[in-house]
Amino acid sequence: MNVQHRNFVDHYGYMLEKSRPWGNDDGRGDCVARTVLAAIIYREQRFINAIIPNFNTFMILGVWKPFRHPEDTRFEDFSRDHTIWFVIWLKYFHPDKIYLCLKIPKRISPKFRQSLDMPFWFRALAKNRWIDNFLYWVIAGLLIRFASNWNRLLRWQAGIVSEDYRLFKATPEVNLNRRERFARKNSIPSYTADTQAFMVKCLSDGWFKHRLTKRVLSLIEKTNYHIRLLIDDVFTIEEFREIQHYTGMDGLRMSRRMDKTTDIDLNALSGPQPPYNMDVDFLKCNMDHA
Repeated sequence: MNVQHRNFVDHYGYMLEKSRPWGNDDGRGDCVARTVLAAIIYREQRFINAIIPNFNTFMILGVWKPFRHPEDTRFEDFSRDHTIWFVIWLKYFHPDKIYLCLKIPKRISPKFRQSLDMPFWFRALAKNRWIDNFLYWVIAGLLIRFASNWNRLLRWQAGIVSEDYRLFKATPEVNLNRRERFARKNSIPSYTADTQAFMVKCLSDGWFKHRLTKRVLSLIEKTNYHIRLLIDDVFTIEEFREIQHYTGMDGLRMSRRMDKTTDIDLNALSGPQPPYNMDVDFLKCNMDHA
């Protein structure tokens, strides 16, 4: 049976994702990030413009009360990731307005405050002074180093190894041993690695950016070609062949590890695919600029 990707575009211009059996909102809750990523990959105006209503009052009136989607207007738990992807959108498509990130309040929503590194990242983007890039390098570098070492220790103690994406199946929790279960529950989430990679990508070129890309590489598997391409890593001929023959998964492989710390079942795609196979198209987009 063919496995197809789940991405589709709604009439608002947002990139949504057909829900898995346990979901019911087709990804409206996290469509800010997915739509910004679609805008970066495809450069279609409908994706670029779709984000504007979410932050319109902030961009025009300076009133920070964003929402996730026109049909999901919750603000009380608007998250750090959504906010970061909004700033990434500014950097890519409205760099003249990047100064707005300095006006984002410390308390992003009633539930969330900015993370420790966010204000330093905002200043590095908006002001781009040596001191701002230095301070972000210090803070982000320490946080990434801790996350990398902690996750590596958990996987080593549990004997967790990565699998080929074509063979990967998420292991149900009941089938994990005690150490594997501890590693899954206590690992710093792998889905933060792609956000962190884009944060580094948005920095101006220079020594601090170069050093932070090395830190990001320590967070991911060698087979995470998506992030490695994004941050301009060096590839072997064999790896380039792997990228060219990559068929994709029914989710974004770059935001998940192919090991037992991942609890979301991702399946390798097979057969003809509908438009917007983002998992493959992201690689093609970055290969074109490699």
